[in-house]
Formats: sequence, structure tokens, C-alpha cells
Amino acid sequence: MRKSLIAAGLIAGAAIASGCATVRELPAETRKTEPQGADYQFCRKLVIAFMKNDAKTFLAAMPEEARQKFSEKQFAASRKSIIESMGEPISFRYVTSLELTALTPHIWKIRFQRTDPRNEKKFTSEALFRIITGKIDGKPVLIGFQFI
Repeated sequence: MRKSLIAAGLIAGAAIASGCATVRELPAETRKTEPQGADYQFCRKLVIAFMKNDAKTFLAAMPEEARQKFSEKQFAASRKSIIESMGEPISFRYVTSLELTALTPHIWKIRFQRTDPRNEKKFTSEALFRIITGKIDGKPVLIGFQFI
């Protein structure tokens, strides 16, 4: 019995001294309304431009040097690739933004719909769309975007 108590004490002491970190799950965020800040409005405009195939609006949000590297032709090719693999975008929803020091990734959920050519059955799928913004002269600017 005494050996059991000593063993239990040693185990408890080792556990306390080992510096175990506590990991906890944060509760899900619940929002009654979507955020209405400048970054949100900026990103929303970009999501709508993507969905409507509006390259001019989308590219206008980029800094000049980025527009020189990413043209309307590249926008069309990028969008075409997504459409071919996922279907036509039919709706979107804001999910969240992530905390980073200099940049802010904004996450949106895009729903796509496609039709099976064999039986004309429609089905949907979803993908996350990440828009990374930064600030130039206090205004949001598009740094990058990606489907994840």
C-alpha cells in the first residue's frame, strides 16, 4: 500500500513538473450579422467580382505592380480553371478573418453548382476562398487570393 502511494505521488509530481500545456477548443463564433467594416466591404466586392466574372473590378483592387503581373487574361484563366473543376458559383458566405500582424486573410465560403451531362442532375459543392488584404495609406488593398 505504501509503495502504491509513493508511486502515485511520484507520477503526480512528474506530471506537474513536466509542464504539460493545456489545449482547449474555443467556442464557435456566432454572428447575428456580418461585419460591416471597410475590409469586409472591400472583400465582399472582390467575391462578387469573381462570381460575376468582372476582371476589371477585381484587378482594380490590386496594387499597380501586382496588376502588371496578373492580367485580365490570367484572371479569366484562373476563373475558368475553378469553374471547370467546381461548377458555376451560385452563392457565397463570409466565414471569418484571421489575425496576422501586417496582413489579414479573409475566408469566404463559395457554393458552386454543376449539372451532370449524363442525366441533367444538378449538384452543389463548396470551397473556401481566401482573400489576403493589406493596407496602403489606410485603405485595404488586395495582396493575394486562393481557393483552399
